Amino acid sequence: MPQAQGAVRVDGNTVYATVSLPVAELRGFDTNSDGRLSLLELNQHRTELLDQANRLLDFRSNGQAGERIFEDLLIPHLHTPGAPTAPDQVFTEQLISMRRLQWPTAIQTLSLRADVFKATGSPQQLALQAVTISAADPNTAALAEAVILSSHYPEHFFFQGAMASFKRFVPLGIEHMLVGVDHLLFLLTVLVGTVGWRRMVGVVTAFTVAHSITLVLSTLGWLGVSPSLAEPLIAASIVLVALNNLRTDSLTNRGAKAWRHVGLVFACGLIHGLGFATALAALGGVSSQRWPGLLGFNLGVELGQLVFAGALLVLWSAALRLGLAQYTLQRRVSMLSAAMGGVLLWQQLDNSVQM
Repeated sequence: MPQAQGAVRVDGNTVYATVSLPVAELRGFDTNSDGRLSLLELNQHRTELLDQANRLLDFRSNGQAGERIFEDLLIPHLHTPGAPTAPDQVFTEQLISMRRLQWPTAIQTLSLRADVFKATGSPQQLALQAVTISAADPNTAALAEAVILSSHYPEHFFFQGAMASFKRFVPLGIEHMLVGVDHLLFLLTVLVGTVGWRRMVGVVTAFTVAHSITLVLSTLGWLGVSPSLAEPLIAASIVLVALNNLRTDSLTNRGAKAWRHVGLVFACGLIHGLGFATALAALGGVSSQRWPGLLGFNLGVELGQLVFAGALLVLWSAALRLGLAQYTLQRRVSMLSAAMGGVLLWQQLDNSVQM
């Protein structure tokens, strides 16, 4: 079993689970205080470690824990040719948790909560392949599902279908948009440099279409860009659009100039889609239901975008009613955006160098 992966089989009222478990999440086994788990320590503390494994990987049917019919912890590659064989010389960073759980009646709703993402050195995601078969009717087609659990999504209900995945990702997309400083700052910079609701609709549409393209391509694995490159580019896009606002007068930005503004927003939107894809991947979720999850997340992003744009228009109108000049507001906000974007760019470049 590869690290940070697992397999689950549901058969009537029984679950068979084999899951890779990070040693970093276990406690009380380090007899010699060397920070590692040896085969000797595993054998000495097997009962306590089995109890911990059950708490870290908690399977339930309709909210009820199952009876443990069989359980064991194994060290992967224990019998690799040439490897040490003495129990105090065999060390591992992961354990294979093997379990057979049983409930009094057929499993209706199976859930798993994986609390294996807290300690330093633990994987950030856990990939599971699950299959269910009907013991009562062997002719019933099996259901298969792939899921990625993470610290953002530690609990999953199996075999809930596409709609459940879609509904889960809509609020996650809204949240990501409304708490993402870089995306909000970019949208603010774009909107303050645009005059007239028709042109606003145009630039928002350009941004939406552009980030949707790269979000889909990245999520499907057809386009791969490292976050260490995408994040600085997102910050740079804020500076670029802010400087463009300062260079041109949006009140007279019509015709070819207006189209160049839309083209610039579209190009920057392609970059922001890469950031959305990174966030979506970090959230985990149902990989076998990629399209519903992807559509739900993208819809959430658009809804969050509309909420922010609506709030900005209300505040902008209020400022104009107070007698503030639109041209002065645009320039001051654009200058502030350029400065903040520059700070974000510096921080992202510094983070990329450290990585």
